[in-house]
Amino acid sequence: MRSQNDKATWSILRFDHRTFTAQLASMQRNKQVAVIPEKYIYIDDCCYKGNGKIKEIILPSGCRIIGKEAFASCQLRKPVVFPQTVKEIKESAFSENHSLREVTFPASLEILGDYSYKGCTALKKVAFETSSECRRIPECCFHSCTQLSKVVFPEHLKSIGRRAFYRCKELKEITLPDTLEEIGMEAFYFCGFETIVLPKEIKKLDQRAFFGCKKLKEVYIPENIMYLGEEVFHGCNRLEYLEIHHDPEHIGSKIVNKNCTIRCKKGSKVDLYCEEQGLKREYI
Repeated sequence: MRSQNDKATWSILRFDHRTFTAQLASMQRNKQVAVIPEKYIYIDDCCYKGNGKIKEIILPSGCRIIGKEAFASCQLRKPVVFPQTVKEIKESAFSENHSLREVTFPASLEILGDYSYKGCTALKKVAFETSSECRRIPECCFHSCTQLSKVVFPEHLKSIGRRAFYRCKELKEITLPDTLEEIGMEAFYFCGFETIVLPKEIKKLDQRAFFGCKKLKEVYIPENIMYLGEEVFHGCNRLEYLEIHHDPEHIGSKIVNKNCTIRCKKGSKVDLYCEEQGLKREYI
């Protein structure tokens, strides 16, 4: 969530003479290739929003910030080439682009806004460049990107937000970075994972983080996890085993289906939890 200072700063920058505005963009409304002149470094909110004619955007080499909904509901066919000066892509900036197939974020990117690529139904590949400055995948960032099958995460990623990859059903395999500490509520809801390896340093899996991942068969919970939200692996119909060697501080209700066996230590908090929830367990 952005601070009031960040919002105030953007309100000022929107009136900067280096900001490319929606009024300027309207002069290109009938073009298929929109070229933003080099003198601009900020792209204003809603700049090209809803312009279905534009198929390609060429950003200026010094571009720093892309505003809210700047290219929302366009039909971009060619990948946007971001210069190594881009620091922030704001909320819903590229949402509902149904022809965009891939995106590569520059190492310079620090902040990716909520909903920024939500509903990009043709998007297949997302990659963050090596040494990326981005530390967080925000809320609903790739929500309903139903063709997304490959994600290369930032090396130093700390958190994945609420519904970040909600219903990305073609996402079958990911490699989570070792630095990851938290996966938010319904972050990978109804994804197509067959396997998932959670990094050792992760501390929190929020409620329904992996709900309905129907192809998952087995998951090991690392010993640094202190919070397992309710229904975190519920609806994973093929999940045979959930292995927990330690006692997390919080375990929500119905973390797995009744047909799943939890592997745990006899007499542990997890053992008692299984008894209370009526879940099968196997001692390790």
